Amino acid sequence: MNPEERQLLERSLRLSEENNRILMRIEKRSRRAMVWGFIKMAAIVIPLVLSIFYLEPYLDKAVTNYKSIQDLIGHMDIAF
Repeated sequence: MNPEERQLLERSLRLSEENNRILMRIEKRSRRAMVWGFIKMAAIVIPLVLSIFYLEPYLDKAVTNYKSIQDLIGHMDIAF
């Protein structure tokens, strides 16, 4: 192997190692972004689901009261 070929081969090796380091950093950032996105979604979805289960009895009572008020207003309209 002549010196010029060896020099090109070494340069190619350096560039591929640098490329590998850059790709590894990109992969780490991508993983962190994916985990952070999952955490953000969980922080939004979990409280919503828990609040629905917690507030369901109160919402049922509110709907029942609303329907009874509608019935009362309906009976008042019939009377007049």
